[in-house]
Amino acid sequence: MKLGILKGFNDFEEFTKGSEFYAKSCEELGIDYEIIDFTSSDWIELIKSSDCYGFLVRTPCNIQERKSIFDERLYFLNKVMKKPIYPSFDEIFIYENKRNMSTWLKLFGFPHAETKVFMTKEESLDFINKTAFPLVFKTNIGSAASGVKIVKSKGQAKRIINNIFGIRPSLALGNLHFLKKFGLKIFPNIGEAQKHYVIIQEYKDVKWEWRLIKVGKSYFGQQKLLKGEFCSGSGLVGFVKPPDELLFMLKDICDKGNFDSMAVDILETKDGEYFVNELQTTFGYEKEDSEMYIDGIPGRFTFQNGEFVFEEGKFNKYGSSLLRVESFVQKLQELDKINNFNK
Repeated sequence: MKLGILKGFNDFEEFTKGSEFYAKSCEELGIDYEIIDFTSSDWIELIKSSDCYGFLVRTPCNIQERKSIFDERLYFLNKVMKKPIYPSFDEIFIYENKRNMSTWLKLFGFPHAETKVFMTKEESLDFINKTAFPLVFKTNIGSAASGVKIVKSKGQAKRIINNIFGIRPSLALGNLHFLKKFGLKIFPNIGEAQKHYVIIQEYKDVKWEWRLIKVGKSYFGQQKLLKGEFCSGSGLVGFVKPPDELLFMLKDICDKGNFDSMAVDILETKDGEYFVNELQTTFGYEKEDSEMYIDGIPGRFTFQNGEFVFEEGKFNKYGSSLLRVESFVQKLQELDKINNFNK
């Protein structure tokens, strides 16, 4: 069985390992692989000329246009060319897309901060005139709290909305955030400005955030602690046992979505309520050998006989990419058995 590793924009960014982790995982598991440049204009010919059975994906997460084009190509690769991909298209479709994610959470009935997506200036201005502050304004794409603003006044909200929609669409500047150096705002990040729609979310008074993770049959949990106003991007991790309630919520989300590689970020408010904040199919805590420590012991949970059972060990090799490749191979083997049975 040969796997294709789709080379994307992540391979050109210093802060990610791109396809490198997938390649190392395949080598360690003794799996043949081929790296395919999915950004190439000839991507269809490259896919057709390969003899890969399935394709490993790491989608871009910082520029909307790149993510959109990547998703479009994955649609044709998976849905039209019928090639298996990992993570699944459904997982990728809601990744770094707060519009899609909020819709998915609402349709499946999971608790989350109420999220409004406005496509006109008039409706968004009418909303802020009737709503109490603070409110949370978010860009559709952006990890580690980038593009997230806690807006505390109607005047600030109006400025953002006016920038997003402009006097007319052709004059919209977009929702700008500034690149920082040494803690100072240096220049506006024009290339990542969001235009023509606004995402406004209900504000929650957060105590901290939980990150719950599922890859294949492995489950993990950790805390993301507050730094200033945000947990995401704080770099502060609390390694404590996650509540069983949250592990079961993670399992329920993944069962209903048929998700196999998913990090679910759940806000815990100061009132003790839980709200899903993010669904991230691409993740990886590269600084540690384990995504979870309980009483200082690294390990994971597996679900056995209706309960989560702790297993000691270090399972976060190559930012969890080794687990992903193992899980994908198992899925492809099961698919192969089904196809052979139906012949």
